[in-house]
Amino acid sequence: MEEERNQGLGNRTHPGAAIRWEPGARRTTQDGKMLAISPAPVTTGERAVDANSWIRRKTGEWLDLQGGNLLFGAEFSLMFLSLSILSIGFLGFGLMLALGPDASGRWDWVSPMYMLIGNLLISLPWGLYVHFQANKAAQESPPVRLNRQRREVAMPRWSEGEKLKLPFWSENAAFITYLVLIGTVVFALAPFENEYSSIDRRNTLVIQGLFLLGVEILVIGAYLFLALRLKKKHDPRLVYEIYPWEKLVAFIETQQNIGPSLMATHTFLTLAIPKPDDPESALAAAKINVGHETAGLAQWECIRRFMEDGPEACPDPKDDETLAHYKAKCRQARKEMSFLPWLWKKVGDWFFQRYLAHIITERRIKILALRSLPTELKAWSEPLPEAQWAKPSEELQTINEQLNRAYERGLTFARMGPLSQWQIRRQSKQQWKRGGATQGSTLL
Repeated sequence: MEEERNQGLGNRTHPGAAIRWEPGARRTTQDGKMLAISPAPVTTGERAVDANSWIRRKTGEWLDLQGGNLLFGAEFSLMFLSLSILSIGFLGFGLMLALGPDASGRWDWVSPMYMLIGNLLISLPWGLYVHFQANKAAQESPPVRLNRQRREVAMPRWSEGEKLKLPFWSENAAFITYLVLIGTVVFALAPFENEYSSIDRRNTLVIQGLFLLGVEILVIGAYLFLALRLKKKHDPRLVYEIYPWEKLVAFIETQQNIGPSLMATHTFLTLAIPKPDDPESALAAAKINVGHETAGLAQWECIRRFMEDGPEACPDPKDDETLAHYKAKCRQARKEMSFLPWLWKKVGDWFFQRYLAHIITERRIKILALRSLPTELKAWSEPLPEAQWAKPSEELQTINEQLNRAYERGLTFARMGPLSQWQIRRQSKQQWKRGGATQGSTLL
């Protein structure tokens, strides 16, 4: 989910114009068009469908919205493990077996050793880098939580402040440090390839290389230890803004991005808490990529129906990233697929280490993604006695009843226009009908 700080909720039609946010209203922005669906979170008549898998957790009290393909990140990092096993097995031990033993019956262990060292220096660091980046993404993309008992929304944002810039450190510095470490390891191992040096000379060069490598690791480790502690202390802090459900701003925006050779259309469902002093800007907001306006309305109905009708009216979180779902899918594939396609699937499963990837993904969803949540949010999420549950406003209930009857007669939310204008038209029709009936009675 994409968090937005100080995000504009929409462009005014002209400077200084005061535009009221209400369901059904449409705006034209610089990048596309916008359809407002709240505040007042009225029914849209669409079916509740979590087509984009944004429902991450659901209980009887609260609902978590959180995006991101965590499974792909786990599979991508574990791919480096499979590449290491293949390279060591085929290029290392395979070459050794192909050459066979020498005249004295000794095997040449040079190729396996070099492949092992090469993977420790290349595949392992890159695999760990991707793994920890995915962990960081899971921790820094906190969920939006909706509490139906309190009828409130908890929206995450990062506290204001500049991130600490570490001295002598950048992406280029990290890459150079990585190359220096590899160069030092090569320097320490190079004497073994020099057949013309004496044993004492080789040992001296190896000891010098290992000593230099130890000093580099000690200096880099101490720097990173202190730097990470300082960074953790000065980095922006995760805070949650609590806001009434019936005042939450929500809209679907369709943007058209024109590039040199193509035009791409993107549609987002945005949930936002407006600033108290500037209703056109967001104090905290989250964007959900829905792909199409109709899908955005269906996604909104998942949220709205959970808050208004209870957890049974909202779809359950998708289980695509769970280990149980993966096992069930493998059993089903074995029954339905012939041997060769099934064998090819198992090779792909092994290459991406999908069994282990699902275990890592479950841990990220259930533990890692919730570890950074503040204590206040956990206390706010505790269940309340039913007598203390917040009730929907009578105005909202009345509007939803009227809209449901109108949808049954063929009205669609996307075409009804602003809610206030629809209500005026509805009242005018009722008055006209009553007037016509009265006139007919007088004539009789």
